[in-house]
Amino acid sequence: MRSLLNKQWILRDPTLETASQISSSLDLLPVVARLLINRKVEGVDEAEMFVRAELSSLHDPFLMSGMELAVDRILVAIENKESIRLFCDYDVDGVTSAAFLTHFFRDIGVTVGYYLPERMKEGYGLNEDAVRSIRKQGASLMITADCGITAVHEVELALSLGLDVIITDHHQVGSEGLPKAVAVLNPHRSNCEYPYRFLSGVGLAFKLALAVRTALHNKMGWSKDRLPNMKRHLDLVALGTIADVAPLTGENHILVRHGLDVLATTDKAGLVALKAVSDVDGRVNARSVGFALGPRLNAAGRLGKADNGFHLLTSTDLKEAKKLAQELNVINQERKDIQELVQDEAEYLIDREVNLEEDLVIVLASENFHSGVVGIVASRIVEKYFRPVVLIALENGIGKGSGRSIPHFNLHRAFTECASHLVQFGGHAYAAGLTINENSLDSFRSAINEVGRRILSDENLVPELFLDGFLKISEINVTLHEQIALLEPFGAENPPPVFLVQGVSVYELKRMGREESHVRFQAVQGDARIDAVGFNLAKEFSSIAEKSDKVDLACEFQVNDWGGRSKLELKVLDLRYSVER
Repeated sequence: MRSLLNKQWILRDPTLETASQISSSLDLLPVVARLLINRKVEGVDEAEMFVRAELSSLHDPFLMSGMELAVDRILVAIENKESIRLFCDYDVDGVTSAAFLTHFFRDIGVTVGYYLPERMKEGYGLNEDAVRSIRKQGASLMITADCGITAVHEVELALSLGLDVIITDHHQVGSEGLPKAVAVLNPHRSNCEYPYRFLSGVGLAFKLALAVRTALHNKMGWSKDRLPNMKRHLDLVALGTIADVAPLTGENHILVRHGLDVLATTDKAGLVALKAVSDVDGRVNARSVGFALGPRLNAAGRLGKADNGFHLLTSTDLKEAKKLAQELNVINQERKDIQELVQDEAEYLIDREVNLEEDLVIVLASENFHSGVVGIVASRIVEKYFRPVVLIALENGIGKGSGRSIPHFNLHRAFTECASHLVQFGGHAYAAGLTINENSLDSFRSAINEVGRRILSDENLVPELFLDGFLKISEINVTLHEQIALLEPFGAENPPPVFLVQGVSVYELKRMGREESHVRFQAVQGDARIDAVGFNLAKEFSSIAEKSDKVDLACEFQVNDWGGRSKLELKVLDLRYSVER
């Protein structure tokens, strides 16, 4: 039975025996133990690691293939006072990687240069002109972050020029295999046995720095009091990991939890200024990073050069940082305006060119698209139409595009099947980018829709809402809230828990908001009741006859601090007529 928002509810069914073991061993409520299993936590030891999230639980960075080679080359560069350059992507993950490594090398007394490509002119990843420029400036070692895994030819050029390369990247390995760099750090390598595969670009930068720190002590004889404090830079790791929508599981969960704590009290001038201009103060959570801090940093890279963001994150002067943060705020507003124009253009093209009965993958191209925001707009269109979307900005016969996808459709794999129609591509299962010749658009559109028709069923095109289990209103209390908080920070692969509350009567329904699109009401189940709120659900609740019709609610629960009083309430995400009617 579908919901009133036309979603298919999927109730997770965890192993009750394992849940019981976790519950008794860690003194957790059974419902919280089931939440851990739903997040692919296996066994008591892993559950304890997840809940405690101690930095000591992080894996040894030398378990990663290529790490020893990378560290040894960096030590040689440090000892010989070689010129080192960082080459990083222009998004938040890349910029925080560059900033993190700059801070780390600064802490050990080594000055490094940086190169952030310009999205509009150079596109994603290494390019030959950049390689030549870096070598011409005197660099003998280049370290990439958040890019480089597919730069086979560019690395060959670098080596021919006398420029050694260390690749750190978390994207999928390309069809040509690994670049012949001094070292390639990527958990997705087929021969890499590192225990956690889903580190962000800045997470890999952290691992590299941690390994160098260890080697400075063990191989170079540095005393421990001379070694840098790595924890103080976890604010940058958290920022980049969240902004990149990396899974907040395993090591990412640990790094981000501690990183958010550091970010809340950071003394970095750039982050202090960025928080101020973003109206973020006090406790910082994943949402404030994802919706306030991250977009402002991303804006510079999307519309031009990402240097402003890098300079902000590495600044030691608060006055300068405030100026840079304000500039990013202005650029972010410009990004929003451009985004709305691209959204309108995309909707216009969908009405004119797309047959939603036949086009399982929406592919749109226009000279009115801006390549810096097509990814964001593609995400919006996916949310509305629930099918894979590729938006391509055209200029002078060349298209630069970005795609977003849905479960059951691996976008990177689909691009691989359509590679003959593309100039280049890269990315992940849910998000990927491409370059294409304009005259190949029709053939690419046809080819990727053939892939879509082969893979996607009608059921795959219905949005799914995953529910973590049943919950009674009488079970909602402070203890449950406090134990669920042990799973924070929430994000990709570790979403806020969603519960199914059945057989609810709706009392005292009130519309809220400027357009009265939201509702607030009393949810009553037997003798128990709780306040509930539903955003943009007024239309759906209008069909519910107060008191007479019972509904099932898919909801989170949260703390409402309005008016100086704290109380728990339900946040309704979806509803359906109760199966108990």
